[in-house]
Amino acid sequence: MTSLEKVVETLKRQKLEASKLRRQSERKLKEAKSLARRSSSGLHSVQRKLEDTREKLGEINAEFTQFLARKESLERLIKAANDRLSQEMEAKAQAQIDLENADSQEEKQAASERLAQIIEKIQELKSEIKQRESSSQKLLPVIEVQKKTKSKTSQQIHKQVQTKPTLVTLIKKGTTESERLKRRVDIAAKKEMSISKNLHEAAQKLGELLAKKRREAAKRAALKRAAKKKALALKRKQAALKRKLAMKKKHAKKSKKTKKPKKAKSKTKAKASKKSKTKAKSKKSSKKKSSKKKSRR
Repeated sequence: MTSLEKVVETLKRQKLEASKLRRQSERKLKEAKSLARRSSSGLHSVQRKLEDTREKLGEINAEFTQFLARKESLERLIKAANDRLSQEMEAKAQAQIDLENADSQEEKQAASERLAQIIEKIQELKSEIKQRESSSQKLLPVIEVQKKTKSKTSQQIHKQVQTKPTLVTLIKKGTTESERLKRRVDIAAKKEMSISKNLHEAAQKLGELLAKKRREAAKRAALKRAAKKKALALKRKQAALKRKLAMKKKHAKKSKKTKKPKKAKSKTKAKASKKSKTKAKSKKSSKKKSSKKKSRR
């Protein structure tokens, strides 16, 4: 009985420990799954951001290339215009010399007209150069902004590319840890189930033994009550007999006092009365003996 109670207590402690271990493993499994899920979600997010950033960088590069090409084109046009301006300046100098060295009026007029055309051309070239230089200068801050944007976007791509392997590692770690913890949870759950089964069987046996013990105790108590009741009844019966005998003795004494003394009787009558008295005495003694035997029983 005591050993079975100890077994039940031991199994209860083991069940509590197994339940605690199972809950801890389930909590860790939940955390590992959450980590893997967050890492996977983060990886998808990084992948989308990386694709968007690369697409943005491609657009920035295209715009940057366009601005650079435009600036280079303007620089080429400015150089060509400067080259033509130099030629026109030389032509102007020559036209002035021709105008100064002209002998006739016609030669002077022709030289003067050519000089005017050259001067007009020089003015156009200077205006063109000025306009294109202004456009080229306006492109400089735009190109600088594009450079900064390109550099910033490239840095973002670099960071996202560096984050990707970390997230992949976290996903692998979370998946491996989840599988390991899942096996541990299954083992803990089976162990808890086995202990619960053994505890149920032991508790059932203990309950049966306790019930049997209670039945036996109740049976003993019932027998004890019955014996006590029987003894009490016998005691009451003996007391009743004693009272009855006492009453008879009392009546006998009273009857003796009330009777008067009679005259001498014949010998035969005396003998008969003597015999009747002895018979009565023998009956009383037999009754007393029987009452004593009953009280002893």
